[in-house]
Amino acid sequence: MSAPRTPRRRGVTAVLTVLTVGLAVFISAPSALAAPAPIALGTARQFTASPIPKITGIAQAGRRLTASPGTWKPAPVTLTYHWMVDGATVRGATASVFIPSNAQVGKRVTVTVTGTKLGYQTVSKTSGGTSPVAPATIGVGSNPVKLVVTADGRWAYVANYGAGTVSVISTTTGRVVATIPVGGAPTGLTVSSTQKQVFVSTCADEKVYALAIASQTVAYSFKTGTCGDLVATANGKSLYIGGSPTLSAITVATIATRSLAAPIFTGAPAGELTLSADRKRVYVSNGDDYAVLIVDTATNRLLPQRLTTSHPPVASAPSPDGKTLYASLGRDLFTGPADAVEVIDTATNRVRATIAINAPGDLEVSPDGAKLYVLSRGDNTIVTVSTATNRVLSRIPVGRAPTSIAALPDGSKVGITNFGDNTVSVLPVF
Repeated sequence: MSAPRTPRRRGVTAVLTVLTVGLAVFISAPSALAAPAPIALGTARQFTASPIPKITGIAQAGRRLTASPGTWKPAPVTLTYHWMVDGATVRGATASVFIPSNAQVGKRVTVTVTGTKLGYQTVSKTSGGTSPVAPATIGVGSNPVKLVVTADGRWAYVANYGAGTVSVISTTTGRVVATIPVGGAPTGLTVSSTQKQVFVSTCADEKVYALAIASQTVAYSFKTGTCGDLVATANGKSLYIGGSPTLSAITVATIATRSLAAPIFTGAPAGELTLSADRKRVYVSNGDDYAVLIVDTATNRLLPQRLTTSHPPVASAPSPDGKTLYASLGRDLFTGPADAVEVIDTATNRVRATIAINAPGDLEVSPDGAKLYVLSRGDNTIVTVSTATNRVLSRIPVGRAPTSIAALPDGSKVGITNFGDNTVSVLPVF
């Protein structure tokens, strides 16, 4: 008796045969009929173009900078942006545009552009740095030449030489709240010792205008016959005007009577006038004599002491304690420009240090005495110097042809008039 036969499963065998044959055909198919080979894992392609981005726009607080990424290939490529300031990533700055703030003044901005595409290696490219971020500006009248701030720090006044006006700026809002017409070519500004008036010296009509701070209007004016830099004495009685009909004296005006008193003879044209912190002395830049003269405001007399400089002084600034005077030096007829600020010991009349600055102009010491601010007319920058070491801490761009500088009483900000741009730069102190 023979063994029973196992039934054949035709359907299953057929399916397996088809699958086997099909797989063999796929593997051994001729190259002409094969699909493109798949990309092996871990070997992404390279971009054919991934340019270094550029930044367009002016590096200034409050103004827009735009990243120009260039053309990445093959398109399309997804691009993302990351902005950095002095190498530190700015949180949330991931758009193609970036607006620097006052906190970033003096620092350089870069942007990193990252390109991504499926199947391609991710690439990041970083732009070159911008120039240091410039301070924000406030538009004023044409050709501003002088800036003063009231003792409470509330108001800043700007003499607009080309416009024949004085702009009044609220230091709280940073906006011009009043524009006061005065005589043509206002040059000098000073705040009265009572902090109730601002006096303006004008050259076109050779007058002094008294502006009432409470109303921001002209209270009165009187003829002086000259014009120039202007300071008010501590006793509230007199104004000194750095000019005279003879060009060899300081004009003295009596505020109460709105008349002229006996002038103070200087022997040469008086340049910039600078008050000491207590207003008891006035420092007079006397370029022809290569010296800074000192006036006693209690007696309206020139003191015998003078501080000599190696080149003609164009401006000076005393330290709050009166022990040091900083003098910006101008051009000597034979040796040329000094391009320097001299640090003078007022007790010994000796130069303790020389600070290299291109064509220095107006300058001021911070209220705490820790820093010296100097306007570089050659570079259109404000240079910050440590008074402890006499070393330059920073050089920050401002507007064209900076002419005057003033610090807020609390030392938090510095203002600079830009003659060529009709603006005031506002620099946060850091």
